[in-house]
Amino acid sequence: MTDAKIEILSNYRAAHDEILMLRRAIAELKPKATALDILERALFGMPPSQGYSEDIAWRLKKEIERMVAEREAAQMESRHE
Repeated sequence: MTDAKIEILSNYRAAHDEILMLRRAIAELKPKATALDILERALFGMPPSQGYSEDIAWRLKKEIERMVAEREAAQMESRHE
């Protein structure tokens, strides 16, 4: 695996870990956000917004797994040469 790929893999892992940490923080803040949504609806009659998006942490994890498998396969090939 090239140095560039090793750096990319390291960055993917760091991004994945940070996303998971932020999700934990969001989980802690979610009850407060729910309370604010309820208050907003009671005061202004507005529905809460819903923001669904693609799961980037899952995509990063799959790319990490692919890159690691690729690296391991290359190492196995070099051992058999």
